[in-house]
Amino acid sequence: MDGTDIPSGSGEPITPRRSKRLEEQRARLLEEADEAPTLRRSRRIEEQQRAQENIVNYALMSQVLAVQEPTTIAEAQEDERWVEAMDLEYDSIMKNHTWDLVDRPTKRKVIGTKWVYKAKYKSDGSLEKYKARLVAKGFAQVEGFDFEETFAPTTRMTTIRMVLAMAAEKGWPVYQMDVKSAFLNGNLEEEVYVEQPSGFVIPGSKRKVC
Repeated sequence: MDGTDIPSGSGEPITPRRSKRLEEQRARLLEEADEAPTLRRSRRIEEQQRAQENIVNYALMSQVLAVQEPTTIAEAQEDERWVEAMDLEYDSIMKNHTWDLVDRPTKRKVIGTKWVYKAKYKSDGSLEKYKARLVAKGFAQVEGFDFEETFAPTTRMTTIRMVLAMAAEKGWPVYQMDVKSAFLNGNLEEEVYVEQPSGFVIPGSKRKVC
């Protein structure tokens, strides 16, 4: 009796019967396997994979939503969105009374102007707005003749860090705002003349300057 099939009188094999105890153990093991919790993935691995997916999605979205920024006013005038951006910039300049329209001087250099176009994006890569800025061609000026000093109205990062540190220590509220157009409030002592913006030359006053 070694547990193998024993031939019966009819010539058919007889399968040995399993004990009731073995059947119960087998059923219990199967139940425990079904109830066992599944292994949880590492949170760090999931965050890394999610970050990689976000980077890929951002790159793809940036390529899809990339806006062709014009380099000339002729290109910008073909798109109503850039035209609207220029209108907003020009209206802001007029509202702040940035210049007066005067006759062209004969003994002073007139500085040219240029439109600069930039598409602004949000942190997720989606398009936020179209921005047009009117800038003066300052490289045409000569130091000592057209101007004596230059100023850069920017904030140092050390100042920003100091203010934020004080706000955190004192519990002050901090607000963020977006300035569409920033203007210096000081009056110029020198006489500076610039050409009228391209696309916004006042009819009948083409010879006048700002």
